[in-house]
Parts: sequence; C-alpha cells; structure tokens
Amino acid sequence: MPEYYKYLLTYTMVMVQFFFIAPISTINADEGIGKYYVRYDVKSSKNRIKNDNLLMVPAENDFRAEKFYRISTSGVISATPGESKTSIEKRIRENSLKTILANKGLKSVKTKDYDTVISYEGIIIPPLIILKNTYHEDQNKHFYEVQIEFCPIAFPDKWKTLNIKHKIKQIFYDFFQLLK
Repeated sequence: MPEYYKYLLTYTMVMVQFFFIAPISTINADEGIGKYYVRYDVKSSKNRIKNDNLLMVPAENDFRAEKFYRISTSGVISATPGESKTSIEKRIRENSLKTILANKGLKSVKTKDYDTVISYEGIIIPPLIILKNTYHEDQNKHFYEVQIEFCPIAFPDKWKTLNIKHKIKQIFYDFFQLLK
C-alpha cells in the first residue's frame, strides 16, 4: 500500500473515532462544575485513629479518571436533638462520600514512625442524590441511601497513557472550538 494511502487511512480512522465513538460536547457557563476530586484521609497514631479529613476540589481537567459508573450506598447516622434538615443532609452527604471512597476509591498508605495516613481517592460528578432518608425515633438514627456518579483514581502506572489521551482530546476540542 502506498505511503499516502496509509496516512489517509490512519487520519480517517482517528477522525471517525472522535466523531462517532467519543462525541465532543460543549460546556455552557450555567452548567457549573462537572467533576470533583475527592480524597478522604484517615490519620492514626499508635494504632488509634486521631482524625479524618474529607477534601473536595473541582477537577475539570483531571485526566486520572477512566470510567464513571453510578454507585449507591446506604448507612446510618445518629440524630441530635434540634438538628436542622440541612445539617442532617450535609452529614449524610459527607458520610456517604467517606463510605464510597473507603469501599471503592484508590487506597494509598503513608507511614512515618508510629503515624499512618490512609488516603482514599476518587472523582465524582455531582449531584449526590439522597434516595431515602428515614428517621427512627426509637433508635434516634437516620437511615439513608444515596447515589452518585463515581470513578476511582487510576493507578499511577496508567497516568502517562491517560494524560496522552486527555491531551489529544483537548487538542481536538480546541480545534473544533475554533471552527464554531
């Protein structure tokens, strides 16, 4: 096969992939932030949990996510007298994110002397939907079920490949934005 036809065939296959397999969608200003990087750190010292921290920041250009899927989780939080509905929903959201990250997120462990930090990482697409929130007076607890789009962070050995894919998609996206 002549060199020109090989080049043309390669170019055509790449363009078909971007037009039909992975369509490009534009983001409007009123849509808000599409993805959030979420990390849950649990710090322990001498085999006792000292504190935990939930971090959530915008992650629009984070390339470390491969495939999102809808995930559900359920749990229980204790109720406090006179607590507002918004405060309860906030605690439900935080607790459910911690549960999802601990069960499905990328886990990493850092140790120094007797201190250990276990980190769970992932990316979410809001909103976090509270499907069920029921209060049981006899137990003084809220039982809940939530659902969200989630993707654990890919292992570091895949980051280079995912970064190249992300850059190629960004180049084509920028090119098509010029044509609009």
